[in-house]
Amino acid sequence: MYGLLVLNFIIPFVMIFVGYILKKHPVKDMTSGNGYNTPTSRKSQEHWDYAQSIAPNIFIGTGKTLGLVEIILCIALFLLNIPAQSVVFVGVIVGIIFLILGFYKTETGITSKFASKKI
Repeated sequence: MYGLLVLNFIIPFVMIFVGYILKKHPVKDMTSGNGYNTPTSRKSQEHWDYAQSIAPNIFIGTGKTLGLVEIILCIALFLLNIPAQSVVFVGVIVGIIFLILGFYKTETGITSKFASKKI
């Protein structure tokens, strides 16, 4: 039953993996549909290039932090004798929050860099 706890590490693994892929193979073409592709990143080629440069590091860092949080969470809930299904549920919720945080940090980074250029 505790094998289910492996599910908690899917989101951090994917975040780190995608971050490394984007870092090793940055996408130059906005029309390809690949890379960090959001409306903010597609505003201009300059926005796109900046988004492709910061997104991998943000997602790798957030994924590593999430992995450590998941380990601590699993150990703490295991020591408190919480059922494995509940631990997985809490882990997935925490994972989704960190995933949203990764997008938020990237979007905030893009908008803050280009906000000063509007003035």
